[in-house]
Amino acid sequence: MESDDPSEADLVDVDLPGATFERRKRAVGLIAGPVLAGLVAWLDRDGVAPGLTAVMVLAVTWWLIEALPAAAVALVVAALAVMLDLAPPKVAFGAFGSPLLFMFVGAFFVAEAMRVHGLGERAAAAAGRLARGPRSLVIALSAAAFAMSAFMSNAAATAILLPIALAASHGAGQRYQAALVLAIAWAASMGGLATPVGTPPNLIGIGQLRAAGHDLSFGTWAAVGLPIGLAMLGAMWLVLFAVFRVGEAQVALRPTAATTWRTGEWSIAFALGLAVLGWLAPTVLDLAAPGSAAARWAKGHLTEEVVAILAGVSLFVLPGGGVGATRRPALTWREATQIDWGVILLFGGGILLGDLARTTGLTDAWGRQLVAWTGASSTWVVVALCIGVSIVLSEATSNTATATLMAPLAISLADATGTPPIAAVLGATIGASFGFMMPISTAPNALAYGTGRVRIGQMLRAGILFDLLGFLVVLLGLRLLLPLLGLA
Repeated sequence: MESDDPSEADLVDVDLPGATFERRKRAVGLIAGPVLAGLVAWLDRDGVAPGLTAVMVLAVTWWLIEALPAAAVALVVAALAVMLDLAPPKVAFGAFGSPLLFMFVGAFFVAEAMRVHGLGERAAAAAGRLARGPRSLVIALSAAAFAMSAFMSNAAATAILLPIALAASHGAGQRYQAALVLAIAWAASMGGLATPVGTPPNLIGIGQLRAAGHDLSFGTWAAVGLPIGLAMLGAMWLVLFAVFRVGEAQVALRPTAATTWRTGEWSIAFALGLAVLGWLAPTVLDLAAPGSAAARWAKGHLTEEVVAILAGVSLFVLPGGGVGATRRPALTWREATQIDWGVILLFGGGILLGDLARTTGLTDAWGRQLVAWTGASSTWVVVALCIGVSIVLSEATSNTATATLMAPLAISLADATGTPPIAAVLGATIGASFGFMMPISTAPNALAYGTGRVRIGQMLRAGILFDLLGFLVVLLGLRLLLPLLGLA
C-alpha cells in the first residue's frame, strides 16, 4: 500500500546528491509559497473563492518544493481554513477524523506487522526462487512488488525488494540492474492501483465520489484497478525489455532457501485473509442475494474502514511467537506507533481541500473554464483530459497532492459537460499514481535512484515511454471495463 509522497524517502537512507541545493530550495519555497499565494489572492480577488485559491497555491507550492514536511503543510491548511473563515474549526479539523483515514490506520497496522515478522521478505524471496534467467528475475520481483504494494506502502515494498534484487543480480551489467530496480519501483506504484487501500490517491478519489453521491465498494474498485494495474505491469515489461535490452543480460542468480513459516507470519496471513473477505463480502452478498437482509446489513455496516480496523487490531491479540515470558502478540503498540502517521495527516488535509473546493464552487468554476479552453464535450474526451493532466502533475508533485487537486476537478469537469463523474474521477485518480520520469516523482523512484544503479537519463527516457503507453492503457482499460460494470 502506498504512501507515495516523495518525502517518504526521508524514512529510508537514500543518498540523493545536492543536499545543499535542497536546503536552499526549501528556504526559497518557504518565502515563495506565501508570496505566490498573496499574488494569486489579489489577482483573483473577484473570483469565486480567492482565499481558498490562495491556500491551495500555498499548499501546492510547499508540497512541490517540499519546503515543509507534507503532513505539516496539511495541518497549516486546516489552520488557515479557520483563520480565513473558509470553514469552522469542527469542519476544518474534522477532516482529520474522516472514516477513510481509519482504513489507512488498520491497513498500516497490517503492513507494519508484515515488516516486523519479515512476511514481505518471504514473498520477495519466493519470487526470486522462481526466476530462471534475466527476464524471469525482472518479472518475478516486479510481480512480488505489485502484489505486496496492494496492501502495504509502495515505498516499503520497494525498500524490501531492492536489496534482494541487487544481491540476486550481483555481477550483472549496469543496464540490466537499472531495468531491475526500475521494474521494482514502478511495479510497486502499479500494485497500489489494485485495491482501495493500495495508495492514498485511491481513497481520495473514492472519498470525493462518495461526497458527490457515488459509492465505490472495495470489490468494484478492485474490478477496475486490478485489471488496469496488471495491464500496466505488462506494458512496463515491454518498455523496460525494449529500452534496456534485458534479454541480452548475463546474470548469475543467487536464489534463497525456503524456511518454515513462523507463528507471527501465520497470524498476519490470517488477519489479512479476514480483511480481504470482509472487504469483498458486501459485493459478493449483493451479487449472490441482491436485496437480502444480509446484503443490506453488510453494505451498511461492514464498511471498508470497519474491516480494516478489526483486521489491524486483531494483530494485538493474535500470537506472534515466543514461549513463556517471551510470548508476544503479532503486533505490539510500540511497533504500531511506527506506522506513517504523517501520511494520515496528509490525507486529512487533502480531504479538507477537496471538500472546500467543492462546497465553495471553486472546482465548478475551474471545470467550466477548462471545458471552454479545451472544447471537451464527451465522456471519454473528459476522461482522457483528466488522465493526461494527472500524469503531467504527478511528475512534478506528489501523487497524493495530484489526486487532491484532480479528483474534485474531475467531478466538476464531468458536471460541466453533463457526463457521469465516475469515469473522470477514476481516470484522474489512476493517472495520479504515475510519475515514472524523475527520482523526485515518487518515493519508489527515489529509492531506485538511491541504489546508484540507474541514471536520471535512463529513468527519464524509459519513464516518458511508460507514461505515454500507460495513458493509452488506462484510457482503453476504463473504456472497456466501466461499461461492463455499469459505471459508464
